[in-house]
Amino acid sequence: MGEEMLMFAISTLLGLGCLVGAGWVFFNPETLDVDKIFSIIACLLLGLVFFAISAWMLFHTHLRELWKPEPAAAASEPQKAPAQKREKQEVPQEAGKTVS
Repeated sequence: MGEEMLMFAISTLLGLGCLVGAGWVFFNPETLDVDKIFSIIACLLLGLVFFAISAWMLFHTHLRELWKPEPAAAASEPQKAPAQKREKQEVPQEAGKTVS
């Protein structure tokens, strides 16, 4: 899990760095030419890729367990059998009785 946390942190930082780079190129006081527009598009696409990797890691690796409730809190509640299961067990017993 430590490696996954490290990969998540690195990909998130790289995504943020790409956004900062695109903003720096866009808000630079020099004229906006084709090279700068290409740099902005490239930075934004790379940022999208790195944020997509981060989102995938959050939902499909062990990192998703970070926001689950504690298992101790769930284990302290008593387990109750569903009412439907008890009703299904009682139905065959009553069906075997005949009316006289």
